[in-house]
Amino acid sequence: MCSAQSAENVHSCQNTPAPDVSCSGSDKALPTRIQDKFAQLASKCRKCELHKTRTQVVWGSGSDAARIVFIGEAPGRTEDEGGQPFIGAAGKVLDELLAAADLKRDDIYITNVVKCRPPKNRNPMPAEIDVCSKYLKTQIPAIGPSVIVTLGTFATRYVLQRKDSMAALQGRLYQSKDYLILPLYHPAATIYDRTKREPFLAAAPLLKKLLAEESADDSAEGTASNHLSNHSPSQENT
Repeated sequence: MCSAQSAENVHSCQNTPAPDVSCSGSDKALPTRIQDKFAQLASKCRKCELHKTRTQVVWGSGSDAARIVFIGEAPGRTEDEGGQPFIGAAGKVLDELLAAADLKRDDIYITNVVKCRPPKNRNPMPAEIDVCSKYLKTQIPAIGPSVIVTLGTFATRYVLQRKDSMAALQGRLYQSKDYLILPLYHPAATIYDRTKREPFLAAAPLLKKLLAEESADDSAEGTASNHLSNHSPSQENT
C-alpha cells in the first residue's frame, strides 16, 4: 500500500534513467507555445497506423504550469470521441484520487504516451510507443513538472525503463535526474480488479505531501530570487 514517504524513502532510478522525458538546463524553460506548436503537428500526424482508425489525436489537458503530470498509456473510446484524456469510467476513478489529494484537474496535467486510440483498446505496440513518445519528449519539458505520476504498465515501463511488475512498483517513489516519479495502477485496472482500488487511492496522502513540499520549496526559491534580483543572466540562459 502506498503511504506518504519522506526523502530517505525515495528509490533511486539513476541506473535506469528515462531519457525520453528528461530535460536539463534551459530546456525546462520551454514556453507553452512550443507545446501548442507540437500539439498542432500531432493533430496531423501520420507516422503510425493508428491515424487510420482514430477519430482525433488526444494531446492532453490541464495546467501548462502543473507541478504534477499524470501519464497514461493511450486514449480509450470515450477519449477518442471527446478529445480529452481520462474522461470515461477510468477518469472518474482518477477524479476520486485527485479529490482525496485536494487536487483539481486544473491543478495538474494529464496526457498519454500514445496520443491515438489503439483499435478496440488493445495494448499499444512498441513501434507506436516509439513514434508517439517523441511528442511526450516535448510536452514534459514544456510543462516543467517536479513530479510525474505514471498510470499503468506501459507508461511506467516507458518512463522508468524497467520491467518490474506494477505490483512491485505501485506507490513507490523514484528519483530520476529531473523528476520524482510515482508509478500507480492504471485507473481502469482498479475497475476490473477491485483489489487494486485501495492501493491506488492510498496514493492521495503522498501526492498531498509532495505538493506541500513543493510549496515550501517555492517559498524558499522566491526568497533566494529576491536576493539575486540584481544578478544579470548570462548569455547562455537568455
